[in-house]
Amino acid sequence: MIVVILGAAAIVYALMLPKRQVDKSSSDKEKLVQEVEATLEQYMADIERENEELVELISRMKQETESKQLAHQEQLAELRQRLVQLEQQTLQHEARITAAEQGTHQAAAVMLAQAQEVAAAQISRYQQEQQPSLAEPEPEPQEPSIRDRYSELFDLYAQGKSVDGIAKVTGMQSGEVQLILQLAKQEGSL
Repeated sequence: MIVVILGAAAIVYALMLPKRQVDKSSSDKEKLVQEVEATLEQYMADIERENEELVELISRMKQETESKQLAHQEQLAELRQRLVQLEQQTLQHEARITAAEQGTHQAAAVMLAQAQEVAAAQISRYQQEQQPSLAEPEPEPQEPSIRDRYSELFDLYAQGKSVDGIAKVTGMQSGEVQLILQLAKQEGSL
């Protein structure tokens, strides 16, 4: 297309040139035509050479792309193989963990059963030891009454001291003094 346009441009240029001499014009025209043809041939040779270079460049790029694609496919296949191996290892580890957990549960159950047996034996032994003492119950010691434990507080109360005054003398809180007095009323020792 470019060649046709250049040829047409050359012809239009040739037609626009003023005619010099009639005799010379025919020989000049032939020279001009030869020059235009030579120029066009050289231009076409340059275009053909550039086209060949482009074809070579494209073929090299295609080969490089194909080699890279093959390398990526190989890497992908290797990664898939590794993934399968890792999945298998994970399944093996999970099976081992499950087996270990079951072993642990079984061991815990055995230890619990043994502990229960030991506890039952100790309870039985304790009950046997305590049977004679159950036949003869010992009298339980009675706790001293609240009045015996806080005799100073009740003495001050009997003297007519106020709750705050009793708290200051005994070093107790006034709420504590009131509580002790209420407990004594409930016990009936006040």
